[in-house]
Amino acid sequence: MKITINDIAKMANVSKGTVSRVINNKPEGVSEETRRRILKIIDEVGYVPNSNARSITVSETKTIGLIIPDVSNPFFAELARGVEDCSSEYGYTVFLCNSDMNIEKQKNYLNALLEKRVDGIILNTSGDFNDKKFRDKFYKINIPVVLIDRKTQDLERYKGVFIDNIEAGYKATKYLISGKNENIAYLAGTYGIDTTMKRLEGYKKALTEASIELKPDYIVYGEYSIKSGYERTLSLMKGHREIQAIFAGSDIIAIGAIKALKDMNILVPDEVEVVGIDDISISNLISPSLTTVAQPIYEIGYKASEKLINFINNKSDYEDEFLPTKLVIRNSTRRRT
Repeated sequence: MKITINDIAKMANVSKGTVSRVINNKPEGVSEETRRRILKIIDEVGYVPNSNARSITVSETKTIGLIIPDVSNPFFAELARGVEDCSSEYGYTVFLCNSDMNIEKQKNYLNALLEKRVDGIILNTSGDFNDKKFRDKFYKINIPVVLIDRKTQDLERYKGVFIDNIEAGYKATKYLISGKNENIAYLAGTYGIDTTMKRLEGYKKALTEASIELKPDYIVYGEYSIKSGYERTLSLMKGHREIQAIFAGSDIIAIGAIKALKDMNILVPDEVEVVGIDDISISNLISPSLTTVAQPIYEIGYKASEKLINFINNKSDYEDEFLPTKLVIRNSTRRRT
């Protein structure tokens, strides 16, 4: 049978209010001897206070909501681990929600997290808040929100932790150009997503700087998945066998691309070079190992949680933060002389 606060009060021969004050660490009106006796009973019976009931008395629930597109994606799994580790260190519990890149599902999760009375939300947005009524309601509640990995125009008021995606796209493309490649494709993620479009800007910048013609047919949008990378590489290469290099918008897209090139008997990197973005752990294990623009995934998650907790506690840590990236050279690109 579940132990209640009333049961604890009876066992300690005190009022329910006295037990509540001990649970909520309010010393007024409770002797040290009574407090110790109540805590001993709580420990002996394994009583766990109801967080919703407790939140009526105290302002914090010590919970954080995290909304990401897909925890099965290694990038988001590592991001979530960073959030969880930092939150745990500060005594917060994380509610993890998968939006599947569905704006309606994201909205439903936001509603659910508000009902749970979380202290704040870390959001990897699935797109713009296209429901003005909901957006206005969400803004009025004024709950602390920190964005992670990507921005969206409707959420410019919120700050977060990111990388410079224009610079990342530029680094990847510039390195491919350094291998004397001119026919370079951009195998992009979801059209319209902040990371996708900013990495496109970096790709264009590198081509323009090298006086290489931008060919719209070489830019292919899809999803951030291995399947998308595989299918779109097959389609792209069948129509454009002259392509010498592929800049993939993420490592998992790049992994799909390498598999497709192998199935088409196209040698990587001898015939087509491939560069990704992220540096997920599997990128060093595939064959050939993947050259990529590494971002500090775990640190992004950790810092996003730290930023949110600081904001919850009224500390001045609410500005955008951009963490550095670096090029990691492996075997999916040829050696430069």
